[in-house]
Amino acid sequence: AIVSLCIPILFSISCITPKNGQQLKLEKPPVVYNGKLDSTHNIGLLKRDNFFKDEQLKALIQDVLKHNPDVHIAVQRLQSSHAFYKMSKAAFLPSIQVNAQSSATKYGKYTMEGVGNFDTNLSDNIEEGQKIGTNPTPYYWLGAGLNWEIDLWGKLKKMKEAARLRYLASAQGIKLVKSMLTVQASMLYYELVALDMEAKIIAKNIVLQERAIEVVEAQKAGGRATELAVQQFKAQLYNTKAMEFSIKQKVASIENSFNALAGRYTGQIIRAEQLSAFDLYQQNIGVGLPQQILDNRPDVQEAFHELNATRADVGAARAAFLPSLNLSGYSAYNAFNSSFLFAASSLGYQLLGGLTAPVFQKRQLKTQFGVANARQEQAFYQYQKTVLNAYRDVATNISALENTEQSYQLKMKEANELELAVQTSTDLYVTGYAGYLEIITAQKSKLEAELELVILEKNKMIQVVELYQSLGGGWQ
Repeated sequence: AIVSLCIPILFSISCITPKNGQQLKLEKPPVVYNGKLDSTHNIGLLKRDNFFKDEQLKALIQDVLKHNPDVHIAVQRLQSSHAFYKMSKAAFLPSIQVNAQSSATKYGKYTMEGVGNFDTNLSDNIEEGQKIGTNPTPYYWLGAGLNWEIDLWGKLKKMKEAARLRYLASAQGIKLVKSMLTVQASMLYYELVALDMEAKIIAKNIVLQERAIEVVEAQKAGGRATELAVQQFKAQLYNTKAMEFSIKQKVASIENSFNALAGRYTGQIIRAEQLSAFDLYQQNIGVGLPQQILDNRPDVQEAFHELNATRADVGAARAAFLPSLNLSGYSAYNAFNSSFLFAASSLGYQLLGGLTAPVFQKRQLKTQFGVANARQEQAFYQYQKTVLNAYRDVATNISALENTEQSYQLKMKEANELELAVQTSTDLYVTGYAGYLEIITAQKSKLEAELELVILEKNKMIQVVELYQSLGGGWQ
């Protein structure tokens, strides 16, 4: 009576499920970005081939995306997630195992089995073919077993949903890798083009400085200049020529980095001669609205799917507190005589249904539920962090692009003035109204301004691409 009373009490206790953790609320990004860029359209929605105009760069990016190891790693992660998802769907189906057994057992004379078999063979109720071999006793079994958990409370459904969402997160992971590689490839490409332009500027200035040496040597021969002036001009020329080799080393380093990015050891990086030929800044740069990054950025979507997957994990962990319904059974041929194994009378079967309620697993189930809740909160804060970082990236890139454009316009004016200053100082030196140091200073300032102008132009290109990525572009 006590047992019959305790069973329903324990069963009812097992049906008590824990409550969810605290409800967390996402802080939404601002309605619009600060800055002067257009918000009516969004360059982050453009496909790569529509965003980039340089055909050589597009071909190189495609090569990187095809051969880079990180892309292949991300694809295999996706395949792994898909396999887990397929496995979670199969959990709704019954599991069936086919089994074949054969054994021979020698029972002792003073064992229950030994006495039973001996006594059975002496019974008048059995036929000759039903007598059991006792030296040893054979046994044959061939059949199939079935086990099926009925998803009463949606536990398996929640587990399948979690696997599906993690599969979607892995798909976003591939997009994220492609976006990052697109930006890395374009940055290295623009670095190379800029270095080529710097090398041309240095070569042009070397020619100008060599001419200046010819002038000062002629002045020295006429008694209008000293050896010190010649030495100063030559020292400047040697310094400029040394810059050529520094440029060559930077080019070699970046080319090696690009080849590694493309998954190869060596290769020629065919590129444009000028950055301005494909100036992305001349396009209509639009940033859209901050809300769009939630849907378009792969890292935000990846974090969002992972957050929803952890919510499904919590639901599955809660459902584990409830009783589970299992159906099991088997159908098999079994006999102790091989000649009768496949006889119709040797076929047996069993069907069993059971309702299992967890009672003394509470600590384990509570721990699993607590872990699932903690992971859900971690995923929420990770999602919040990802959204904050996404908005920060866009806002920073907008500001950088606008400020770099202003710097570029002023630097261009400076370079133009210094171009005139070099010519003026040379003319004044020849006529005796300026010293040689003024020519050297003007030439040095002109070279520095021209190189800085190239760097600013390169930075503009890179910042547009970074803005494109921060808005969610680069993977389409």
